[in-house]
Formats: sequence, structure tokens, C-alpha cells
Amino acid sequence: MWKSIVVLSIGLVSGAAAHLGYFNAYAPACFSADAECEMEWLRAELDLSEEQYVSITRLHGNSAAQIRSLSRKVRDLELLLAELEAERVTEGYVDYLEIRNYMEVKRKLDEACMKSTSDLIASVGDVMNMDQRKRYFSIVQSRIN
Repeated sequence: MWKSIVVLSIGLVSGAAAHLGYFNAYAPACFSADAECEMEWLRAELDLSEEQYVSITRLHGNSAAQIRSLSRKVRDLELLLAELEAERVTEGYVDYLEIRNYMEVKRKLDEACMKSTSDLIASVGDVMNMDQRKRYFSIVQSRIN
């Protein structure tokens, strides 16, 4: 009887240790969307020098205002779409001219977002050596897709 209990206890403890070990090994480096945490992770992942790290941090800081501005525009555009949808549902009326304008603004905003992101990625890649750049582009590409 005691042998069974000991075997079950050892199995339970081993299973719990394996479970925790596996998930801790593959846990994300940052649990928040904090920019500093992401930058530290990038520094460790790509083995960036201090000079590279400072340059990349400055590039991200310089683009932060533009990214926030684009983010506000995207949010405003989503609110406009919600208003158009609410009008369609409540009144049964579709303003096709307004939808056309929405689509045009959305297309231009999407282009601006893509250009901003591409410019930032390219400028950050320019700071790195070839091996770091390849690794960085593979990381960024997997997150974009």
C-alpha cells in the first residue's frame, strides 16, 4: 500500500515539475507590452552592443509620436465605421458616399501605417550587422504575419 502511494506521489511531483519546467522554458520574455521590456528582450535576443541598443531605442522613441498619431486615426476610423453600421441597423439607410469616403481614408491610413512600420524596420535593420539583421527580420516577419 505504501509503495503505491509513494509511486503515485513521485509521479505527481515529477509531472508537476515537468509541466512547470516546460512552460517556464517557453514562456514569453515579456508579459506586458512595455516598450522597455521588449527592447531588453531584443537586446538579449540579438546580442546588441550598447551603441546599437542606444541607436535602436532612439529610433523607436523618435517614431513613437507618429505611431500614436496613426493609432488614434485608426481608432477614430473604427468609431466612424461603428457609427455607419449603427445607422444602417437602426434606420435601414446606407450612405454609400460615406462608405466610399471611409474606404478611401482607410486605404490611405493603411498605407501610412505600412510605410511607417517599414521605415522603422529598415532604419533599425541598418544599425545591425548582417547576422543580427537576418535574425531581426525573421522575428519581425513572424510577428507581422
